[in-house]
Amino acid sequence: MRLCDPHFHLWDINQRPNPNLGAAVEEHLPVYLAEDYLADMAQLPATLELTSSVHVETVVGQAQGGAIIDSVAETEFVYQQMTPTGHPFAIVGYVHLARDVEHTAQVLDQHAAAANGHLRGVRMILNHHPDNPDLTWPQVERGDFVRDAVFAESIALMGERGLSFDLQCNPHQLPDAARTFADYPKTPIIIDHLASFHDGEDDDYTQMWRDGLQAIAALPHVYLKLSMLFFCAGAYHEDAARGGKVRDLVLEAIEIFGTDRCMFASNYPVDQLQGFDIPTLYGHFVEWTKNLPATGRAALFHDTAVRAYRID
Repeated sequence: MRLCDPHFHLWDINQRPNPNLGAAVEEHLPVYLAEDYLADMAQLPATLELTSSVHVETVVGQAQGGAIIDSVAETEFVYQQMTPTGHPFAIVGYVHLARDVEHTAQVLDQHAAAANGHLRGVRMILNHHPDNPDLTWPQVERGDFVRDAVFAESIALMGERGLSFDLQCNPHQLPDAARTFADYPKTPIIIDHLASFHDGEDDDYTQMWRDGLQAIAALPHVYLKLSMLFFCAGAYHEDAARGGKVRDLVLEAIEIFGTDRCMFASNYPVDQLQGFDIPTLYGHFVEWTKNLPATGRAALFHDTAVRAYRID
């Protein structure tokens, strides 16, 4: 099967410091370049062939008074890394979408110039929790961006420019997101990482996640990435019960959205830092879907991502 990997990252914190990436990156993997990514993806199960990839920003957030990271410089870095390899790629950059629409337009122009035809969308991480700081991501200063009027105008602008939005948020934020994005059907919305299902929660939490997914799946222009699954159950590759839990969540999400709106992604090298090599990671994806029709598997591994990110 052909594979489009719609979520990977590159960095070199020695040249471009980024404290938002965290201590594990600083200690164990300060540099991860295009050659490293392609070498890792060369270890895919024999049933899969990598044909394209989507780089997603690593800026995370830009709170006032916090670390300032040049998001356009990241796009330039990724373009310079990937272009010599000849591997087909797209870029999702970072823009703070709630400042003002003129700011959004200006930074989008800068990203487009830096990406030289490879820009496909924007991610502005929104994970925020009023009570649990572990579920508030670095420099995400508040949890109501999807109800912000300027944010909504920026989402509309992106649709006018043929760009998508990568939505990364906690499950309790999904209903507000569904209400907002219903008004902007021209902007494809791609939910990251199984909507950040968090390990160790109770049945009420699972139902909240399920209800949120169903609410936002009612919008036909919304897609879902099946990725960063260690967040659902850490080290699930080492425990059959935890692996079964993750498999069941993935299959339920596929049932809610359909194979034509779901896509597997590596989230590399973040998953590598959690102990998942590529043969193990994609071996699970292949195994979990072995009973699905060939067209459905083709969608999950390639066709949905290529369509959502408009990759030729």
